[in-house]
Amino acid sequence: MALLDLTVDSSIEELESIADQVDSVAERRGWSQKAVFALQVALDEWVSNVLKYSYENANQKPIRVIIDEKNDELVAKVIDFGAPFDPSTAAVPGSLDDTLSGKREGGMGLFVMHHLLCGMNFERTNNQNTVTMRVKL
Repeated sequence: MALLDLTVDSSIEELESIADQVDSVAERRGWSQKAVFALQVALDEWVSNVLKYSYENANQKPIRVIIDEKNDELVAKVIDFGAPFDPSTAAVPGSLDDTLSGKREGGMGLFVMHHLLCGMNFERTNNQNTVTMRVKL
């Protein structure tokens, strides 16, 4: 059984609810601030992208967040039923300078996620997107 299994509607207001639930589990489990920060930033970025791109800002669509511990990692899965996007196929900027200077549009979120996470993968099954993110404990 997962430490957290939460389904929310596709609404920007739900980001705070997800963060609160993660903080509650983190406090009970004694996770480090560094691990919680990495997980919170990655979840916020990914769920925001699901809202904006996968669901195209449509309300009342489900987003499921499952979090568990496995060995020495936090494993978070975000599941949605919108348009697929495999982050491994996206070009990630080599540095934030390109994005911040305007030389390149987008990619800042993936850049940050790649630096915070120890692993990330995408799976599309039965019209369902699952992104799994791993953070070292």
